[in-house]
Amino acid sequence: MALVMTVVGYFWPFRQYRNAAVGSELERAAAYRYNRRLARSLPAYLNRWAALSCLLLAASVACPAWLAPAMGIGFALAFCMTIHIAHVYLLFWRQ
Repeated sequence: MALVMTVVGYFWPFRQYRNAAVGSELERAAAYRYNRRLARSLPAYLNRWAALSCLLLAASVACPAWLAPAMGIGFALAFCMTIHIAHVYLLFWRQ
């Protein structure tokens, strides 16, 4: 179980974020500042997901035909996560 949590922590940046939509105005502002501070680490996660996307795309070409659809689905999910992390990074960085 510890290995799973380590892998999740390595690839999932959003478990540390706080909800900036609940609480008083000061609590929301503090959560938003905290989230903006965490956004500085998003390029590392972006690189990890991009590398995983490249690995899965290469694996989908090199693997047997019966395994290629699973690798393609994995690539699509990893690429969507890459785009999502880039969007959050740009959302917090431009302000």
